[in-house]
Amino acid sequence: MKKHLFFSLVCLLGLSACSSEHIALDAMKVYDVVNSACKLNLSETDTQPDIYETNIVKPASLSLQLEGDGIVKGVLEDVKGNCAVRKIHVQIANDDNKIVLVVYHDKLEALADCICNYDVSFKMSRLSAGDYDLKIYFASPDMKYTEEDLMYNGRCKLEKGHTTKITLKQGALPEV
Repeated sequence: MKKHLFFSLVCLLGLSACSSEHIALDAMKVYDVVNSACKLNLSETDTQPDIYETNIVKPASLSLQLEGDGIVKGVLEDVKGNCAVRKIHVQIANDDNKIVLVVYHDKLEALADCICNYDVSFKMSRLSAGDYDLKIYFASPDMKYTEEDLMYNGRCKLEKGHTTKITLKQGALPEV
């Protein structure tokens, strides 16, 4: 009798392990993240004041396009960060119709005395057409963020074949 009970428990554990693995494979993820080189270099000391003032206040934007296969192509444009930034990452968390995007960069070896505009393209999987609550944070290299780092908090409607454009609030990726 004990052997049958033990065997049944092992089988149940095995089945639950397979089920949780399947759930992990179906989770939403971000992939193919690529950032541009510095598009515009802004320095308080080296850039003409009118050009600096015009461009430093320009907020970043996010474009999202839902493809037929549930893949969303995203492009963050004019993300501001220190000129020493080399690699920008995008992570995602989701719960039902709530999406949180966390944008951050690798730890900097040294700080430069300027700010650059970068574009960041990425893909998200497993989304269907509909309305989503969307939050976007610009986080520090250790992926920590506070409400001050919230660049967007609102609704986002995704429709197949349609590009949704969102303007973020003014801000830059934290340096440290």
